[in-house]
Amino acid sequence: MTDTQTTLNRLLSQAACLGAVSASVIAHTGAEPQTSGIPGSVDEPSFIAYSITKTFIATVVLRLCEEGRMRLEDPLARWFPNITQADHITVRQLLNHTAGIPDYGGMAAYHENIRAAPSTPWSFERFATETFEKGLSFEPGQGWAYSNPGYMLVKRIAAEVAGTSFRDWVCDRIAGPLGLQKTFVPESVEHLAPLAPAMSKELSPDRTPRDVRHCYHPGWVSHGVVVSTSSEIARFLDGLFRAELLSRHSLNQMTELVAVPGVEPDRHRGKPSYGLGVMGDPESPWGLAVGHNGGGPGYSASAFHAVDLGGASVCVMGAIEEGFHAESIVFEILNYLSHGRNPSAP
Repeated sequence: MTDTQTTLNRLLSQAACLGAVSASVIAHTGAEPQTSGIPGSVDEPSFIAYSITKTFIATVVLRLCEEGRMRLEDPLARWFPNITQADHITVRQLLNHTAGIPDYGGMAAYHENIRAAPSTPWSFERFATETFEKGLSFEPGQGWAYSNPGYMLVKRIAAEVAGTSFRDWVCDRIAGPLGLQKTFVPESVEHLAPLAPAMSKELSPDRTPRDVRHCYHPGWVSHGVVVSTSSEIARFLDGLFRAELLSRHSLNQMTELVAVPGVEPDRHRGKPSYGLGVMGDPESPWGLAVGHNGGGPGYSASAFHAVDLGGASVCVMGAIEEGFHAESIVFEILNYLSHGRNPSAP
């Protein structure tokens, strides 16, 4: 067992008592990339990646821009002319959360509906009615606010421009080229059957825990979700930022960051920011780090690529709803890679 695997074991040991967990690291310290993972790839479980899906959506959009089929500065009105201020909202603003499109995460009605009918998600139209059809949160380009419906819109745009579904694009243009065998876009409750078991209190009116795999429809995330493993998400980030999916110019666009207001710096955060489908921090303890977190009923995930650590990619995923913070473990792994020492368990 390598030192990195020993470290992963130690960091995951406490969480492993709560449910299925997995961590993977791809480090470039020599001629060949060094891959470490717990558990091994043969037994590796699958999880819902939740908002890490935004990085996949942004990858599709940037590829379509490379092919000349759309532009980041295209107005939303090209596809959705009836949305408030659609002429002043750009694709770029949808991707970096500066468009002013409201979110539903804090809405009581959304969570009440999930608990009442976890297998029957809102339609595109219902998400629209509950959010941006009521108006914008701020003038386009004049603020920042995380928006799942913004990504719902840009995913719909990308599918129209590409002439294929997001599910098929991920399969044919991302998973295929990178050799990802367990990465796909689920579109029904039945598609969650292969995942690691995960219990959630958010899927019943009385908060009785229910198995996510048996009742949760992934359409409750307005932009859809990707299912994957920690090793395949790490491989996705590694391939993405080594220009296997996008050009260097597109990657520069993706990592052009805007500051996220209201997040105080701490020992792991210098300047929390957001790019195109990626969270980022140009002043982290490890230099520029970009990636995404994801969380929802039953599952939690975090994946980051540390540009200044030789391009190391780290992903942690767990089938644990409470008492597990994937991002903290990712940061401890980055500490280990940076300082060559055993980090303290979070």
